[in-house]
Amino acid sequence: MRTQRPPLLRTARKAGLPAIGLSLALLFASPASAAPLWDGDASGGTGVFGGIECDAPGSVTAVDHPRGKVFKFNKPSGLRRCEARGIRTGDGYEYVFKNDSTYWLGWSTCTNTDDAESIFQWKSYPNSTQNYPVEIKVEGGVLKLFHVDPAATWHLIWSRAITADTWKHLALGIHTSDEASTGWIELYYNGEQQTMSNGSTRYPGRTWDGLNKPKWGTYGADIENTAGIDWVDDLAVGTSYADVAR
Repeated sequence: MRTQRPPLLRTARKAGLPAIGLSLALLFASPASAAPLWDGDASGGTGVFGGIECDAPGSVTAVDHPRGKVFKFNKPSGLRRCEARGIRTGDGYEYVFKNDSTYWLGWSTCTNTDDAESIFQWKSYPNSTQNYPVEIKVEGGVLKLFHVDPAATWHLIWSRAITADTWKHLALGIHTSDEASTGWIELYYNGEQQTMSNGSTRYPGRTWDGLNKPKWGTYGADIENTAGIDWVDDLAVGTSYADVAR
């Protein structure tokens, strides 16, 4: 069983602090929120995910990087997807997300192309009305956050110009609901809360469809014949922004 590590401890280890430094950092740290539901540190390998969807010769691996261990989603030409699906918590079982609940999902991402297509999906299973209520794409050098409603209408609710080969930290808040009036989405980009297309920091909408799981990586029909890599780090899931902030 993999031991969960608080965010401060993980950050200190990535910074290369010795054991005594880690202890002091934890001793004098300000009180933190409850431990995250999931620490997806790449040092735990791909077993931290619920499953992998990436056919050969594609691969999802934990690799050495100047940041420490990070996940490398390597999608060669000829494949449509190279993704990880769901999360496994410290007990080894896949976590089951629930309706009428608030979740925060945090991660850092770096793609080697301006056209990586979908790098995140809040995917619905098995026979869904909304295939993916929430989706994040990289298209034409623009990072885009979408809400996809039950009529399969795509609403671009936030966007930001980016450059390839640069790290960005995302913290996505989702309140799950099968009612459009009570579900919502929030986003922090590099530690700053973002304003959505409706002029508010919170975008309302239906975000639950029976069973939903997060997916990270790179996926899309438009990139099937091109190669792409998405490096992912700092993965965490919690019930508050503080659980996943970096």
